[in-house]
Amino acid sequence: MINGVVISLGNPNAPDAAKLIEASHNLILDLFPAEDNYALSTDELCAKNVKFFVANYNGEIIGCGALAIKKDYGELKSMFVKESMRGQGIAQQILNKIIQWAKNEDLKILKLETGLKLEAAIRLYKRNGFTFCTSFGDYKKNMTSIFMTKDI
Repeated sequence: MINGVVISLGNPNAPDAAKLIEASHNLILDLFPAEDNYALSTDELCAKNVKFFVANYNGEIIGCGALAIKKDYGELKSMFVKESMRGQGIAQQILNKIIQWAKNEDLKILKLETGLKLEAAIRLYKRNGFTFCTSFGDYKKNMTSIFMTKDI
């Protein structure tokens, strides 16, 4: 894990953040059918019920993640780390911040949807106590998504 990474609330419209969001969307479109793409747009990431976090290292935004605050739970969204910075614990640091924020919001459950091909993400979530569940919210069961949940 690299030291000196600062996780804070960020602006999805900031140039470095927007580049990460675009790279994330491009990856998802390359891996999954469009109808199975549930990524939030930049505008959706700016909604009042969404907290968008960035990982800053040496003045550069290298990762992001979001917490969508729902009525009965929080939903993890838009987790992404710049390719050259992966494998260094940045996603874990972002996830830690999101979990702490969710607890501060008095949320009791975190949920997420991710793609079956995103094996590193699935390993991260499993290491952090997320377990598989059925689809939730507006998600429809499909052949490329998995759903996970964690009591916090």
